[in-house]
Amino acid sequence: MVAPKPQIRSMFATPVCVHFLPVAQEANVELRPLILERAQADGGGRSSEGWRSAPDFDIWGGLQAQTLFRVLRDLADSLTATRNGTRVTFDWKITAFVAMRQKGEYLERAARPGAFWSGVYYVDDGYQKSDDEALGGECELADPRGVLPAMIAPQLGFRVPNGLTAGQTELIRPQSGMIILHPSWQPRGERRYEGNGQRIVVEFDIAVP
Repeated sequence: MVAPKPQIRSMFATPVCVHFLPVAQEANVELRPLILERAQADGGGRSSEGWRSAPDFDIWGGLQAQTLFRVLRDLADSLTATRNGTRVTFDWKITAFVAMRQKGEYLERAARPGAFWSGVYYVDDGYQKSDDEALGGECELADPRGVLPAMIAPQLGFRVPNGLTAGQTELIRPQSGMIILHPSWQPRGERRYEGNGQRIVVEFDIAVP
């Protein structure tokens, strides 16, 4: 009798969605000057994480903000289910603010308590069409289990899809028009950005109404 092959199951998955706003080119042409004007009017100082608006993007973001929110709600619906697997349709509550980062700035990794989904939309990645990896600024998503999977044997990983980064982080290089959506309990940050262009993002949290 031939021994059956071992069955490998990936359990307790962490879904991360990478999508592009269908009308990103048109939306970003309108959003970029609107956001720059808002930042100039705000007059607030910068930190190592750049400039950040109040969480009121829904009020002043205009038609393009509502377009983005509509796409985010559709994504959240498509990726959320009841415990018996039934897809949901919610009028998700979205809280969003705008951030701008320049050379030398970064975003510390953090989870977002109180929401179900969180993420970021890139109005302008700041790379100015360069593919140079030395520009940094990658979106950094941490293993929500923390360092636990790497505590005993940090030199080892698992021979399953995405198993080699257990206890570490994974990177996604931003592109203008890109949406990254992830569970709010998964820490997200951004590595130090070394580009000369202005990076403009919309960061958002999506909560159950």
